[in-house]
Amino acid sequence: MKIAVAMSGGIDSSVTAVMLKEQGHEVTGITARFLPSSDINDEVYSRAVTDAKRIAELYNFPHYEFSFSEQFQTHVIDYFCREYLSGKTPNPCVVCNRHIKFQELIKASDELGCHMIATGHYAVKKEADGRYFLSMSPDHSKDQSYFLFMLTQEQLSKSLFPLGTLTKNDIRIYAAEKNLPIKDKADSQEICFIPDNQYIPFLETHTSTKPQPGNIVDSSGKVLGKHNGIYRYTIGQRRGMGIAAPVPLYVTSIDSENNIITAGPKDELLIRSFTTRDCYHMKYEIKEDVKVMIKARSTQSPVEGIVTRIDDHFNVVFTEPQIGISPGQSAVFYDTDNDLIGGGIIDRACN
Repeated sequence: MKIAVAMSGGIDSSVTAVMLKEQGHEVTGITARFLPSSDINDEVYSRAVTDAKRIAELYNFPHYEFSFSEQFQTHVIDYFCREYLSGKTPNPCVVCNRHIKFQELIKASDELGCHMIATGHYAVKKEADGRYFLSMSPDHSKDQSYFLFMLTQEQLSKSLFPLGTLTKNDIRIYAAEKNLPIKDKADSQEICFIPDNQYIPFLETHTSTKPQPGNIVDSSGKVLGKHNGIYRYTIGQRRGMGIAAPVPLYVTSIDSENNIITAGPKDELLIRSFTTRDCYHMKYEIKEDVKVMIKARSTQSPVEGIVTRIDDHFNVVFTEPQIGISPGQSAVFYDTDNDLIGGGIIDRACN
């Protein structure tokens, strides 16, 4: 089979390409440029291309470069900035996967005459009842199905995840056994377009935004202090408010329309339900109330709740109240087999 492999220059995508090549597939490497040109971005991209090409040359398969920087700017960077400036906590990787990494890379693979696109994501692809869907990787610490919940049936039909049933340790061992040049390369942990994860300077520089001071209030509306721009705060944040109080205070809500931040004790972070602003389906289409396991942030272990579809969005009620529920984040639903059912972007949380 002719398979295009999305190669970032990292260990996961490199092992993906080598595995497929050794299985007898006709492999073509693709490295995509996402970030706009700058001294730092150019250096990072050049290093990624160099490492990807070393693998391609070593295993004798072609390698091509594509640029999706304009699409990335529109669908990911601009989206990230709009969401943060409106007081939400976006997950740019989720949007990038749907609109860039799979949509644009599938187009590129089609141009190269390939039948499928393969990536180094840790997720298991399955098929049943005429639908494609993903399941969690057995290596739950590396599972990336959460970030892929927006993928369409068409995108899934053309995608392969060769590392899905493996653990990170398996990949490290494989790379060492093959003595791949990138066998000791560290994993990337940051948002790719924000150097050193300093999102506040990035937002202010990229959008020419100046902080607009406003009030920090308690749940009764009493003014406790002042903030210096709502985008500097996230739900659950404890530090940085500069408020003296007999108990620790946390950011419990952000009102962008009125430029107000509400703070309160930890128990005011407890959320019983939330709604999404959209709905995505994967294993099956949710039409009736369904009991699911819910991940409302990427680092959370799934918790039980009931999902109800109402027109074009979901209403979610937890079995037990949860903390850390932030508008803008993704809520992803699984069944007891760890199969991904669907999800949506959190719009409004309710105590």
